Amino acid sequence: MSRLALAIGNSRWHWGYFSRDSAPRFWDAIAPSQPLSCAELAALLRAQHPEISVETPIAIASVVPQQLTLLPAGWPQRQLQLSDVPLANCYPTLGLDRAIALYEAGYQAGWPVLLIDCGTAITVNAADDLGQFAGGAILPGVALQLRSLTQGTAALPRVAISAEGDRWAMNTSDAIASGVIHGLAGALRGFIEDWRSHHPQRPVYFTGGDGTLLARILTDLPNCRVEPHLLLQGINRLAQAMTTAPD
Repeated sequence: MSRLALAIGNSRWHWGYFSRDSAPRFWDAIAPSQPLSCAELAALLRAQHPEISVETPIAIASVVPQQLTLLPAGWPQRQLQLSDVPLANCYPTLGLDRAIALYEAGYQAGWPVLLIDCGTAITVNAADDLGQFAGGAILPGVALQLRSLTQGTAALPRVAISAEGDRWAMNTSDAIASGVIHGLAGALRGFIEDWRSHHPQRPVYFTGGDGTLLARILTDLPNCRVEPHLLLQGINRLAQAMTTAPD
């Protein structure tokens, strides 16, 4: 059976198509500006994979609930909830995306495991050797920090970061990039080293849009893995395990 996985994030929609007959396919899209009909959504999705039809079920994890109304009601879909994730000790307001991605990291690597999700916000998520949520942290992500510098100052320019750059910058734009990237990397290093003091050599997963960039600065730390599509893999795994009909 084929299935679509959809992660609705703060800035983009992240899609995955899973089928027994082919390798998974992943892509990102800007959220639609108005509700879609089944025919409109099918046309958009077939541009990514011709086998997708209005009968292909969608498993959804959303951190922006109001955007769920943009999907056509007639399309078969299951909206995952925190209670669907077999991860113990989660507090009620824990982000669904954090829980699913952490569960998938543990499924792939075993417990304990540390997950760092580098999206609009950066979340640090730990699980103990019993597969229980063991705490974490939330930091403003790369784009949020860049935006705050531009909006909160009179003279600093808007900067887009696509590479690590030099730590000791010789112009304003590069200095902003260095401060944000190396500042975040330093903060994450602190969390990783503290966690590793309890769990030496256990895997640390990086995911999210800026995961590769930040992991590259921390290459001296052992057993750090970059898996850009961890959340979508987790959504698919949970949906596959469920036996009840889609909502």
